[in-house]
Amino acid sequence: MRYLTVLYDPECGLCSRVGTWMRAQPKWVALRLVPSNLGARLYPELATQIYREELVVVSDEGGVYVGDHAWLMCLYALKDYRSWAQRLSRPSLLPFARNAFAILSGNRRRISKWLGLLGDAELTAELRGVNPMRCNATGS
Repeated sequence: MRYLTVLYDPECGLCSRVGTWMRAQPKWVALRLVPSNLGARLYPELATQIYREELVVVSDEGGVYVGDHAWLMCLYALKDYRSWAQRLSRPSLLPFARNAFAILSGNRRRISKWLGLLGDAELTAELRGVNPMRCNATGS
């Protein structure tokens, strides 16, 4: 496996921040981070599997990973986190990893808001609602 394509929700602040973080990490396997809205164009055969609410990872060998398996593949690709992926995929820990990833995925918008990680669309909407104060100074 040479690379993984990670399809993420570009409107989610947490997803975008995690993507930025992953780009900066040392990798064993290259990562291509692609907004999920472009995923159906790249992988038309997966159009029904690509959800904006779920992380999807596709390997260059054709493997498709969704949800908790996608999270584990992202960790597996990173040099400093491969051991975590291997550990969390053990039968004794996998159910807990699934729960953790489900909680994270299911609450990512709320978590983004708590951490102040607005996506571009959310930030644009927030800024549209702000009325800037006008400066009436004459410069003297």
